[in-house]
Amino acid sequence: MPNRIVYLMRGLPSSGKSYTARTLAGSQGIVLETDEYFYSHVGNDPSHYDYRDELLPAARLWNYRRFQKALAEAISPIVVDRGNGLNAETQEYARFAVENKYQVELREPESAWWQEIQALLKDRPASRAELEAWAERLSEMSRSTHRVPVATIHRWMSAWRVDLTIEEILHFQPS
Repeated sequence: MPNRIVYLMRGLPSSGKSYTARTLAGSQGIVLETDEYFYSHVGNDPSHYDYRDELLPAARLWNYRRFQKALAEAISPIVVDRGNGLNAETQEYARFAVENKYQVELREPESAWWQEIQALLKDRPASRAELEAWAERLSEMSRSTHRVPVATIHRWMSAWRVDLTIEEILHFQPS
């Protein structure tokens, strides 16, 4: 059986996840992003991001079904472009991939600004002011695409696990 791989992209909004995801997928793979739903299934203009909070469960289910289909078709690599933190949804992706004989890897953006943010996240108390400034910048950068509020980015920064592993995701126990 040829090497099959699923990359779970993780990172904050506007940190370069999508660029890295497209690079990882190359010409043979596929990038699956929940946010695509808000371009393709909501509103009348496919170039406009029409996010609606009440549709997020439908968007997540839509993307997960696309993921299941890609695994069934033995596509590789498959890049799941979302936050992919320690939660039940990420675990569902990882477990299904493993059950289907795929190797699973966590990947993060390769952008210079993400490298800087990642270093700051390792010592959040000492880096508070710099992280607040980055949250503002990331929110501003996301204005033309996903319009992620600063408060949301702050919340994700507070919960960020620098050392997260696939094993932890696979064995996660929701509280």
